[in-house]
Amino acid sequence: MDIIPAASPGELILLEAPRTALKQALLPLVARLAPGSALRILDCGNCFNVYVVARELRRHTTGVQEALERIHVSRAFACYQAAALLAETTAEMLSGTLPTIVLDLLSTFADENVGEAERRRLLAGCVHHLLRLKHGAAVTVSVSLHSVLDASWLVGLEEAADRIWRLEPELLPLPPRLL
Repeated sequence: MDIIPAASPGELILLEAPRTALKQALLPLVARLAPGSALRILDCGNCFNVYVVARELRRHTTGVQEALERIHVSRAFACYQAAALLAETTAEMLSGTLPTIVLDLLSTFADENVGEAERRRLLAGCVHHLLRLKHGAAVTVSVSLHSVLDASWLVGLEEAADRIWRLEPELLPLPPRLL
């Protein structure tokens, strides 16, 4: 499902979608980009599946192993880790134009063990780092709709984005009712 275009250097694309649609849209994007350049993947929702990417890569190149070696994956399981990974990526970007894809960023901010004010402060820092990143490289950020606590969590990301893609959940038929 090649529906999400690659971001251009200097551009930040925000993808808002249900979690399953994120995987269906972004993992093929990774497979399209990996044969041509190195990629930095920041996986905040534990949704990067190397097997899906390898299967997709076979559609685009015979050099599957070489393409997989160009994908650098870091995982964040807490909002503090997400903020730290984005800060580190910013430092790396000063010397290059490594495209960055952030998977399900807001899932790490649903942690109620961290106060809401602190989570919002960390998210504002993440948005700042994303804006700095886009000056040297293409940046794609995804947000799964299930991890958004309310629409106010999207405001800063949407303001920072150059383009926003929203994928709606497919309408499922209702189960039959017993009378």
